[in-house]
Amino acid sequence: MLKICMVAHQYYYRDPRVRRYAEALAKDGVRVDVICPRDPKRPKSEYHNNIRIITVPLRRNYKGKGNYISEYLLSFFFYFIKVSILFFRNRYQIIHVHSIPDFLIFTAFFPKIFGAKLILDIKDLMPEVFISKYKVDEKSRIFNILKIQERFSAMFAHTVITANSNFKNNLIKRGITFREITVVNNIADTNIFNRAKFRKHSTEKNQHFTLIYPGTVAPRYGLDVAIRALPFLTKKIPNLKLIIIGTEVEFTKDLRKLGDELNVSGYIQFVPTLPIEEIPGQIIQADVGIYTAISDPHIDIATPTKVIEYAIMGIPIVASRLKILEDLFDPSSIMFFESGNVEEFSNCIVELYNKPFLQSQLVQNADRDFVSKYSWEHEKNKYYNLLNCMLKNGYKLAQ
Repeated sequence: MLKICMVAHQYYYRDPRVRRYAEALAKDGVRVDVICPRDPKRPKSEYHNNIRIITVPLRRNYKGKGNYISEYLLSFFFYFIKVSILFFRNRYQIIHVHSIPDFLIFTAFFPKIFGAKLILDIKDLMPEVFISKYKVDEKSRIFNILKIQERFSAMFAHTVITANSNFKNNLIKRGITFREITVVNNIADTNIFNRAKFRKHSTEKNQHFTLIYPGTVAPRYGLDVAIRALPFLTKKIPNLKLIIIGTEVEFTKDLRKLGDELNVSGYIQFVPTLPIEEIPGQIIQADVGIYTAISDPHIDIATPTKVIEYAIMGIPIVASRLKILEDLFDPSSIMFFESGNVEEFSNCIVELYNKPFLQSQLVQNADRDFVSKYSWEHEKNKYYNLLNCMLKNGYKLAQ
């Protein structure tokens, strides 16, 4: 039996990318063990449908740059022990390590010595993430250290996967040409984000004109832009509602305070993080999906899965003008505004509200230019082809 171990420093049920891999493999008869932090809302370990979720005693709770680094260093110790023990018990053929951090690939030191093949999946570029989160300068020592660990991590793996062509190009520019880099795009699984299913079972849209954002709540995602627009928008759209779905963090308090200061709190609904299975139902009930991220070296090239989810679920999109979105979508498929520009964002929302036919046109264009061209099934086949090239002893995954 083919056995694959995945290592991810993220709660399993909150990481769609890891889940897509694991659930696809399990469905095709592969035994998958996922080693990850323990979600405080889930059991210590779980097993279902060929997937075993094994946790380490860590939680995702860092708040600053120092805690960010120390947590990752501590996590390496726990993952190293867990991966080593489980490998000798199970003899995995493949160890698939998901960044961030990249150096978690070294937790598979013993499996590599004893013949396991290693995949490093760089779903986010760690140096660019540090720039985005902590305003690290590209000439700083820590940025250079992060590039070095990225390079050595890629060298230790047998092959590298990354989440889009922009990431691949940056890796190549940094000299990572000694490993084949496979792009497995971050595309939502239509088994979960099933427009026809949710539309069939959804109730009629309520009396509000609803804007929705389900995702990470952090300054770099520009949610203050949406809130700053509300004093103007509520004069034009009295029944407006802004729904923000995400983990309650320190920045959430800042957004609440901003809403109070602008006297628009009554138009904002903060919803705690929901299971991914519930997100499609929330999206399809909304009128507009928003993505107000602030342009920076990471945000410009990172695939925003929430925008892809909006497109797949068939709601119009208003988003910051970013390189990655201009790469993926035709300008006729999204209403773009300049990153951080409250006035342009407001005008986009008002125009959509006043022109229902434009809402339908954006959805039709997104279906034509994006939804019909990209699918998780296609990305899965690229992943399976990579695994088949790595496997020996007759193991082959059907594509």
